[in-house]
Amino acid sequence: MVLIYENDPLDTEDARGRFYHVCRGRIDRTEIILPQGQSVYECAVCGVDLEPEDFWVARQKGSV
Repeated sequence: MVLIYENDPLDTEDARGRFYHVCRGRIDRTEIILPQGQSVYECAVCGVDLEPEDFWVARQKGSV
């Protein structure tokens, strides 16, 4: 698992989900913004590349 998607509680107007990266076995609680278009998110620490479809799968499953 390298990408986690967590839903916010639905009791607020701005409720949405957030993506977090699991880097070297630890969850980095810095929110990752979904890349636009063909861009790729690359972690500067572990070097993993996350593509837009990885974010889509994480949203569908809750984590990937």
